[in-house]
Amino acid sequence: MNPNHKNHPKISRLLGGLKLSLSVLMASTLLSACTTVQQLQSADLPQLTSLVKVDDTVTCTMRDGSTTTIKVTAIEPDALIGDNQRVPVANVTQAQIKRLDTTKSVLLGLVVVVGVAAAVGGGGHGGGGGGGGY
Repeated sequence: MNPNHKNHPKISRLLGGLKLSLSVLMASTLLSACTTVQQLQSADLPQLTSLVKVDDTVTCTMRDGSTTTIKVTAIEPDALIGDNQRVPVANVTQAQIKRLDTTKSVLLGLVVVVGVAAAVGGGGHGGGGGGGGY
């Protein structure tokens, strides 16, 4: 007896689930690669409000040594604004800007969806050819 996984529903389901899990893990890893990080030092800080965009996540080191992370919802000439947060640029000594590259993310997302669909739906649909002999 040849244990062909295509003819055994339990093995086929297990392999399909494994393919899906690996595809989701790969997708999440690849999508995180679509985030760009820009480290700013003191010389760049006067331009901080012009470098940051709404929806960026900015981690700031303040003059007192504390750090704060803000998801930017608005930008004022002298401060970054987030949900219930206002970070005055004059108090920032270092900043790190994280930005999701939406173009790369969308393209990669489409590739991943097609890949997952092929991995889960592909294979195992062979068969046919039984034919009716005369």
